Amino acid sequence: LPPITENAPVDKTAGHAKVEEYCAKLEGIHFSAFRPQYMVGSGNNKDCEEWFFDRMVRSMPIYIPGSGMQIVNVAHASDNAHMIALAVGNEKAHGQIFNCVRDKGVTLNQFVQICSDVSGIDVKVENYDPAALGISAKKAFPFRTEYHFFCVPKNAEKLLGWAPKNDLSTDLVERFTEYMKSPRFTDDKLEFEYDQLIGDSIRIDMELFLKELNEIHDMEYMI
Repeated sequence: LPPITENAPVDKTAGHAKVEEYCAKLEGIHFSAFRPQYMVGSGNNKDCEEWFFDRMVRSMPIYIPGSGMQIVNVAHASDNAHMIALAVGNEKAHGQIFNCVRDKGVTLNQFVQICSDVSGIDVKVENYDPAALGISAKKAFPFRTEYHFFCVPKNAEKLLGWAPKNDLSTDLVERFTEYMKSPRFTDDKLEFEYDQLIGDSIRIDMELFLKELNEIHDMEYMI
């Protein structure tokens, strides 16, 4: 159950687990392992906050798989870099694993609301069941949605004396300002294949629901 600490069981077949196990067996080598989750910050090559901005500035709804109450952790790259820097040459960090994350989680719905607040753009959120629509949530959404993906940086706080200097709202103000100056803001060739597919599927489901509701209503008058 979340939040996940560094001591929580991990999938031994995962790439990072294999690397950590290998490094732990090396003699004469001092290593520390860092496990980042989602990050925001200039130069980020992962589609995180910009995925939401792309849709917001084009007046598109944000389709979130599930209830939107799933908790994730979104940290600023500078906080992560600070954590790593504190471990360099620090004996307390030798052989340790660090969750390279912010100390607070946020739900997916809350994340969208913060994006809306910092941008001044009203956003329509539509939560949907990807299984019911036959949609792959992994392909249609940038975050994990099948469970809470929320870690806490216990080891960094305890062993390194680390604490985040940034907060998510300020981070997203910075990122939205940069986004508005980027080519992505005016790119008219961005593709929204899954958004179209999800929107069409939701409308079809709603039409079927209303049709069935009308049929039930008509039957009541016939009885």
